[in-house]
Amino acid sequence: MWSTGDRSGPPPYPYPADRTYNTKGGPKEGMINVHLVPHTHDDTGWQVTVDQYFEREVYFIVDTIAQQLAEDPNRKFIYVETAFFARWWEQASDAKRDRMKKLVAGKQLEFINGGWCMHDEASPLWTAMVDQTTRGHQFLLKHFGPEANPRGTWQIDPFGHSNTEAWLLGAEAGMESLFWGRMDYEDRDMRFGLNQTSSTPEKPTTGGFEWIWEGSKSLGASAQVFAGNLYGTGQGGYSTWMNFDGSDDQINDDPRRHDYNVDQWVDKFVQDARAQAAHTLTDHQLWACGTDFQYQNADHWFRNLDKLMHYVNLNGSVNAFYSTPTIYTEWKHKNKSVVYEVRTDDIFPLADNAHDYWSGYFTSRPALKRQVRFATNLLSAARLLEVATNTTAAEVGRPTAKASPVVGDSWTDSLEGTVGVATHHDGMSGTERQDVTDDYEQRISESSFEVEAGVAASLAKLLKVDRAAIAHCNCNAAGDCLNMTVCAATTDAKAGFTIAAFNPLGQAQDAMLRVPVGVAGHWTCDDASGAPAPTQALPLDDRTKSLPLLYVNAFNMTLAEVAEEKAKLANKAVQVLAIRASLPAVGLTTLSCAPTPAAPRYALSDPPVTVADNADGTTTVANGFLELTFADKALVSLKNLDAGISTTLTATWGWYNSSVGGCTDYPDYLPKDILEPPCSGQASGAYMFRPNSSKLFGFDPAFEPTMEVEKGSLVTEVRLASADWASHVVRLRAGARHVEVEWTAGPIPVDTPWFPPVAFENGNASKPLPNNWGKELVLKYASDLESAETFYTDSNGKEMVKRVRDARGPSYPHPYNISEPVAGNYYPVNALIALDDGANELSVVVDASLGGASIDDGSLELMVHRRLQADDNRGVQEPLNETMCGCNDVGAAPGSMGAHGHEGDGGCDC
Repeated sequence: MWSTGDRSGPPPYPYPADRTYNTKGGPKEGMINVHLVPHTHDDTGWQVTVDQYFEREVYFIVDTIAQQLAEDPNRKFIYVETAFFARWWEQASDAKRDRMKKLVAGKQLEFINGGWCMHDEASPLWTAMVDQTTRGHQFLLKHFGPEANPRGTWQIDPFGHSNTEAWLLGAEAGMESLFWGRMDYEDRDMRFGLNQTSSTPEKPTTGGFEWIWEGSKSLGASAQVFAGNLYGTGQGGYSTWMNFDGSDDQINDDPRRHDYNVDQWVDKFVQDARAQAAHTLTDHQLWACGTDFQYQNADHWFRNLDKLMHYVNLNGSVNAFYSTPTIYTEWKHKNKSVVYEVRTDDIFPLADNAHDYWSGYFTSRPALKRQVRFATNLLSAARLLEVATNTTAAEVGRPTAKASPVVGDSWTDSLEGTVGVATHHDGMSGTERQDVTDDYEQRISESSFEVEAGVAASLAKLLKVDRAAIAHCNCNAAGDCLNMTVCAATTDAKAGFTIAAFNPLGQAQDAMLRVPVGVAGHWTCDDASGAPAPTQALPLDDRTKSLPLLYVNAFNMTLAEVAEEKAKLANKAVQVLAIRASLPAVGLTTLSCAPTPAAPRYALSDPPVTVADNADGTTTVANGFLELTFADKALVSLKNLDAGISTTLTATWGWYNSSVGGCTDYPDYLPKDILEPPCSGQASGAYMFRPNSSKLFGFDPAFEPTMEVEKGSLVTEVRLASADWASHVVRLRAGARHVEVEWTAGPIPVDTPWFPPVAFENGNASKPLPNNWGKELVLKYASDLESAETFYTDSNGKEMVKRVRDARGPSYPHPYNISEPVAGNYYPVNALIALDDGANELSVVVDASLGGASIDDGSLELMVHRRLQADDNRGVQEPLNETMCGCNDVGAAPGSMGAHGHEGDGGCDC
């Protein structure tokens, strides 16, 4: 029983004679004004695929919302995920479409965000965020006109927030507000502990749940957006304590019934509004009414909200009415005397408890992250070619069979939709189930066929050649994949081939192309003028040759069938050509390549790469600008010859042991720092990163590390392996002012035979299975730069953000307690991570998003892959246990968990 001791009269509150509840209303001066904002949050893939969610749940959400809004013009609703709405629109009758148009025109249904999904903020580049938002807005403009343009941003579910979201997708996109549903627990507790009473320009109030977010140091105050974390239950979250979706208590206003409860509901409502008022500037509060996939029968919610609003207003203690974030923001800004805190930091990594850091998903499912990055870049290039050649979808003639809901008429349209769906915060984040990951990857691949066909048609126009003669090996939509140095088009062309290299960037590039070939020996490549381009042939290494064979799924196959499959998938290339190409800005270059009996002659404008085997056993690789030294099968130092500076520099592999939660007491024969107290039930999972210790472990001591040097004046490669599943190539080419490191990781084994088995003791199920250890694989660069605990990471490929180890930005509590010294210092890296000592800088540029940190001064580490043994209890209900075939449990029935913690489908053996 809740009681405020303040109501206009004793219960029972009289219900209206005709059962028509008073839902009219708006803000009233001098009262607490509660803006009730009905909403649903619909993931475009998570536990099931986007289409499964739509058919099972989201269709009914959109359909019944429209019915309920049409019944009462005072009701309102906000909707985010246009990918779902577009699916409903495709199936809707003309009458339903007309009704929806009226609801939008009447401001009852408001689109907020308006993107194809609610995108992740840690994994995508800004281009992917803009692309998916643009696609959603184009759909809304096409079908509803400019009155449907979203005016606010509703990023309530992502697991951290970037500065780029604030200034680019917020202020610069014309958004008036930006709301979250998750915030750091120490930040939240600090703000929850401070009452909000007044603010002045001289002393703005800090500690509240709303602020002005200024995300760009470059644009400053010109790119601010009103922002805040939803108050939720008082502990954050994107729903109030109310849940009217049908399974919880409903409001019974019939006093003849035993469970009449209106007075309890009203008392609780008034009590919570008064509590929230102590933490909110102005008399206005936003209550988000709804959560994941709710309103499948919208009558449940609106019937109860109508009642609640009617009786709360009859009580008269507070004022409640239907609203939207747009209306709410307008009223917040009407109070000109209030000055909000200006926030300039981001929300990474998010922590919701002392040992619960959402920094694992920065790396989870790296293959999907790279596929989304590649497809985003492919779209950028394809659009330029489409415009340059005016190539239409009809000319391409290769429509995607199972296309995305249509927005435009371009041959890029379906891929834009599939990438937009995968940009979702439970998509490329890597926090979905394995079969959903497979679905994202399949959609991108299928839609990429059409885009590759469009690129071929466009190039054929530019080159004035037969389109049928154009092939590609771009991984997406191809059986061949240059990411594995596999390309049948070039490998099978024994007499030679012509490369068409298109540069979509706005500046010229001096690029190094790498193309596998099937003929050993010398090759020559001539540009369009007939001049020879610098070309060098390098042999394929064993690790590269083995990659296609990982696709062999031996489940239920005989040895002969396995051998046949391996022969079919084997890489037929014998070497790879490194070709130096000068590419004009937004332009095309052709290179005609053919085998030749003699070494090619070409003019090299830069000093050649040289290799010296020194008397002290070291090997030095230099190109006139940089010098690398290797010793004991490892990189040991780097010199910048131009600047006359040098540093020790190592690039070493290691792995963190993933916690499975609970307290563990390991035997004496295991490393002493295998676990650092205190204990916690939190396991490392798809979302969370929690190692059992701060120690980076090495590899099987039975494996002898290897180093091979492939020498050449154009490019020299030093190939290093620390295990048969962790290797990298250090590459230096002529004229380069940077060193290229190409890593190959996985499949990660869980078996760790070089540790003695750990037995279960006293029923402690938190211990790992005997010899089975989850691994978080890291490539660490260590220098002698004294970086003073400071490093920098990019924000979605835009501006850089300063990071300080064991600290947070200026709006957080000071001091800030980081109780997980590794996980709490990891940040998303989309393009660049760097450190300096005030004079010299070390930077690592990446080609796909992952997690990174500087755990020790002078070091930068990047987590490149993860394979875990436990679920982190954040809803996905499946360990992140990626293998080549998805690691479904053969012994488990479909939909049931097996011994390996995976759902079974009989697909392959773990």
